[in-house]
Amino acid sequence: MGRLSAKFQKIYEEHRRKVAAVEAETAAHVAALIAELESSRAAAPEPEAKTPEPAPAPVTAQAIVPLMVIETGAGGNLELLQGDLAKLPVDAIVSPASSTLQGGSGLEGIIFAAAGPGLVAECRTLGGIERGQAKITKGHGLFARHVIHTAGPVWKGGDAGEPETLTACYRNSLQLALDSGLKSIAFPAISTGNFGYPLDEAARVGVREAARFVSAKAGLEKVYFIGFQEDAVEAFRKAMLELTAG
Repeated sequence: MGRLSAKFQKIYEEHRRKVAAVEAETAAHVAALIAELESSRAAAPEPEAKTPEPAPAPVTAQAIVPLMVIETGAGGNLELLQGDLAKLPVDAIVSPASSTLQGGSGLEGIIFAAAGPGLVAECRTLGGIERGQAKITKGHGLFARHVIHTAGPVWKGGDAGEPETLTACYRNSLQLALDSGLKSIAFPAISTGNFGYPLDEAARVGVREAARFVSAKAGLEKVYFIGFQEDAVEAFRKAMLELTAG
């Protein structure tokens, strides 16, 4: 037993000598590497000071051109603008919505793209929308604080309740803005794009309903009509001139 114990002791001591040798060799290599790095750093020239890059310019709204104002006499004005609805800094912009409220083509798609994924996520919680209804969300990445979504009618010749449904879009959007404590709201020409509603008729419906609403109910201070293209702007202009002509 003593002889076996001595043999194990000898094997253990030999193993310890090998481990110590490896540790010493490793430590020497590490020390040499550190010395080489320090020597290289000392010999390297000082880096040139970089001129700080200017901070990016703050994001601002695209120029919006005011064109016409109608004072209703009840504390709320109707105003015509030309510019990009998605870049208008108001309490709420109105998005012409598809029934799924998940963004589509045309102006709704532009608004969703500008607002970012937060708007898509919030709209998923709303369960879609019926024609003539209005629902509100936050503005997310938009300049506007809120988006009011309303689903306009598809034009089928005018005898399928289209004027009544379009009137409901404007009325319900305005009422929702009022109920939400908002002071300003901006409308595009709802249903005139892919839905095919004749532009002059659609603008007339919107302007008349907005004038009726703000004349009857206090609270909304600014109702904007905005067009990006000249034809939409001109349609709203004609509708507002008709209103002032009586």
